[in-house]
Amino acid sequence: MQSEPGYGSVVRICDAGPRAPSVLAVPYAGGSAQSFFAWKPLLEGRVSLWALELPGRGRCFGQPMPPSLVALAQGLAHTLHAHGVQPDLVFGHSLGALISFELLRAMRAQGRGLPAAALMTGRIAPSKPTAFGLPRFTRGDLIDYLRDLGGTPDSVLHNDAVIDMMLPVLQGDLELIASHEHRSAAPLDLDLAVAGGFDDRRVPMDGLLAWQQAFSGDFSLHMFPGGHFFIEEDRPAVAELLCGLAGRAALRSEAA
Repeated sequence: MQSEPGYGSVVRICDAGPRAPSVLAVPYAGGSAQSFFAWKPLLEGRVSLWALELPGRGRCFGQPMPPSLVALAQGLAHTLHAHGVQPDLVFGHSLGALISFELLRAMRAQGRGLPAAALMTGRIAPSKPTAFGLPRFTRGDLIDYLRDLGGTPDSVLHNDAVIDMMLPVLQGDLELIASHEHRSAAPLDLDLAVAGGFDDRRVPMDGLLAWQQAFSGDFSLHMFPGGHFFIEEDRPAVAELLCGLAGRAALRSEAA
C-alpha cells in the first residue's frame, strides 16, 4: 500500500537544546519559513523554533500546492513525522492558524502524538464563514488587500518585479482559504490561546472567541495594539506570550 505524499518541509529557526520547549510555526498567506527568522533574536536560548515551509516558496519552490487545505494538512502531518518534529506548541497566524487547525486534526486522524497547546492569531474560527474578509483575485484587488493589511512595505508594493513574484503565491494561498469547507468533529484535546489586534477589522472579537468550540483544553484570549499584523508590530510582546505558552505546554507534555 502506497503511503500518502508529504508536502512542504520544515526549517529549524533556532535550537535551545533538548530540554527546551519546542514550537512549530506556520506562515501566513504569501509568507514562508523565512518570515520567522526575524523572531530568532527574541526566542534563541528560550525555545526551539521550527517553521513549516509550504509548497511553492523558499526551499519548496516549484512544489505544487495540493488541491485543498485538508490535503495540504494531511501531507504536512506526514512531513512532520518524517522529520521527527513533535512540538509542544503549534503557532499559526492568519492562514497559518487555519492550516494549524487542520494539521492538528490530520495528526490526530493519523494517530500521531499531538502537541499540548496551540496559539492561533489573526484568524476567525474555522466554524465562521471561511472567506470572510477575502479580496477578489484581480491584481489590483490583491495589491489593495496587502496595503490594507499592513506589513508589506510601500517599496515592495510599488516594485512590479517583486509583486509579480508574490501575487501567484498569495493568490494560491487565498484560494485555499476560499475553497475550504469546515467539517464538524470532536474538539481537539489541547490547550488553546487565541490572539488578535484591536484594530484588525477582518478578525472581529466573536470570530476569535468562537475558536474555543473546537478545543477541549484551557482557553485564553489575548489582544494587542495594532492591525492584522500585530504579531510583527508588537513582536517582542507576542514573543513573550509565545515563550510563556510554550513553557507551560512543555510541562504538560512531560506530565502526560
